[in-house]
Amino acid sequence: MARKKSLDQGPVLRGQILARASELFYERGYAATSIRDIADAVEISSSTMYHHFTNKQEVLRSIVVGFMVDFNAATLPVLADGDRTVTDRLDEVIRIHIEMSDDRRPELLVGNPIRYALSVDEQEEGIALQARYHDAVLALVEEGRATGELDVRDAGIATMALLDMLNGIREWYAPDGRLDREEVVQDYIALARNLLRARDTAGTESTAATAAAR
Repeated sequence: MARKKSLDQGPVLRGQILARASELFYERGYAATSIRDIADAVEISSSTMYHHFTNKQEVLRSIVVGFMVDFNAATLPVLADGDRTVTDRLDEVIRIHIEMSDDRRPELLVGNPIRYALSVDEQEEGIALQARYHDAVLALVEEGRATGELDVRDAGIATMALLDMLNGIREWYAPDGRLDREEVVQDYIALARNLLRARDTAGTESTAATAAAR
């Protein structure tokens, strides 16, 4: 039987380990998945596995942190792009949030209920990365309120409501369900604009917000 990939594969092999580990944690649960299970899934020896990761907890930490680093890299530049309108940035970030939540579902779900297997410092690392995204969305909502593009009384409450709505999609959306992903993206954009009472630069309600209110 062909067996065991070379250590020379380096970062590529590490990425394969994390991808398969996230799937196994998602399917079986963190506690029920061993280092040997992960090694077998990637077709490497346990010793090669330990060359890349000290233990299973380090694998989990790499999944949680890796997802949030990639997520922030995709969303934060969009949120901070002052050359675009607030509503344009809002629409794109909603799309990214939904698409990454779907495309990398095992990593995302791994990062929440079982992150308590991480040390306090590792949990705080993940929380700090999440806070960067929250703060960037909050800054966008505050900017929109200042420019009149968004009509919200309390930017903090509006931000929490928006993120709760977006984060909740991982609990119910299924790719083979009643709605395809693009329909969900468009519906969520309309719902978000309605939630934040988005207005165009002339001060009238946006088309998406008006349609969602009907």
